Order: sequence, then structure tokens, then C-alpha cells
Amino acid sequence: MTTVTGPRRRMAGAGLAGLALLAALAAGACTKSSATPRIIYVTPPPGPTGTPVTGSPGVTPAPAASPTITSILIDSTAPDGRWKVTFKKPVIGGVSDTTAAAMNDAITNQINGYVDAFTKSDLPVPAKNASPSTLEGDYSISMNTASIVSLRFSILTMTSGGAHPVGTPGSISFVASTGKTIALADLFTDPAAAAAKIAAITHANLSTQLGGDLTWDGKASSLDFFAKAWVFTPAGLDFYWPQGQLASMAAGMPSAVVPWAELKPLVKASSPAGAFTK
Repeated sequence: MTTVTGPRRRMAGAGLAGLALLAALAAGACTKSSATPRIIYVTPPPGPTGTPVTGSPGVTPAPAASPTITSILIDSTAPDGRWKVTFKKPVIGGVSDTTAAAMNDAITNQINGYVDAFTKSDLPVPAKNASPSTLEGDYSISMNTASIVSLRFSILTMTSGGAHPVGTPGSISFVASTGKTIALADLFTDPAAAAAKIAAITHANLSTQLGGDLTWDGKASSLDFFAKAWVFTPAGLDFYWPQGQLASMAAGMPSAVVPWAELKPLVKASSPAGAFTK
């Protein structure tokens, strides 16, 4: 097992910065193996993670800076060879240690959840000379301001012997000043009405994009249908779904934006979304 630091397809080089971080992948192997994979500890070099700005009498403080976002590449292989996991993991810095720890801990927990779901599934023993089942995870930054950090995750899994990888999206968003994780339901005065509005707009959008490939009928019983993969964007909230959930596998991971103007009547003014609907 090695920690990868060079460039590779879909995985950028790892940059170490910010708070000292324990990056541990799943501790359990798949259900057919009792072996326990090794744990990788990645510790950034010593250095400040960010110093809060304090004002002076009569001096206007500088605008709050956005957090810094770097990454580490974590890598784990099952001792019995059934699976291999790599994940480009974001690391937040440039804010107070307490705030950075809140965000980085939440990111670690979420990534470990993705990895556990894969490695603890009933993965096959690779045939002779066949590759193991794989999970490749990556992230992208949808928004990074002094107010909001919003990150997308992309997880591609391939079962040993399979023909094609399957894509699953994910996301996590934070209040940048405190590190608090933002839940989708936190944004709305009436979650049920919000679910109906989001369903109507995303279904119309996806119908235009996908045509006959769309299999979703546009119904959503609650915000839970949208809550696993969504991010803030300047234009609105951007929603994502796993490959094959709403449309044919050929459609990939569908996505649709709901504009802020459409959400304005439902957005809670005191929520992190309030600033976008004034």
C-alpha cells in the first residue's frame, strides 16, 4: 500500500496545508474477508492554519478572507486484494483551528462513509490476473467565500470483472466562519413546499436535457430526495443524482440548477442562503 503523490488520471497531486489531519480510510474489509486494511496517517508540516483578524480602534478591518482549500491523496488496498481505494480529499485551512477542525472532521466522516459502503459490500474475489474492485474519489469546489464553503464529491466505483464504472455524486457545505455543516432543510421556511418546488424545476430541466433517457416521474416525497448531493452556486442550488437513479446509465450523473429567484419565497432569510435572495 502506498500513498500517491504524483499526478494521475482524475487525481491531482496532493497539497498539504492547514491543520494536522488524520486521514484514515475504512478500517473494515468487505464482508467476505476478516482482514483489516492498514490505516494511513497523513500529517501536514508544522505551520499556522490561519490567524483571526482583530481590529484596532479607528481602523476599518479588512474583509474576511476565504478559507484555503488544499488536498491530500489517500490510498488503501485490501490485504486480500479484493478492492483498492483512492480518494483526493480536501483539507480546509486559513481559518481558526477550531473552525478548520469542524470542517475537516466532517469531511473525513463523510468520505469514510463512502469508503465503508464500498469496502463492506459483497465484492467478488478477482479472477486470476483480474484487477480488484476499485473506488476512485475526487472533489471540486463549487463555492469558497468568507461566508460559505461548498464542495462536490465524485465517486467512481468498478466491480472486479465489470465493464464500466458507476458514478455517484456527493457534497458537503459549511458556514465558513464557524465550520457548521449546512443541511439542505436549514435553508427553507417550509421544507415540504421547497421539495415540491425543487422537484418541479429540476424535473423540467432534466426533461429538456435528457429527453427519453429520463425515467424519474418528477415526484419527491421530501427534501431527502435532493439532500445527498447539492451545492451552492452563484446562480442557484445545483442538485446531482447517482448514475442510473433518474435516467439510463448512459446519462451519467444528471444535474440541474434551481435559480435563486425561484427559491426566494421559500428561503429562510437568516439561513446561509438568505444573502442570495435579498
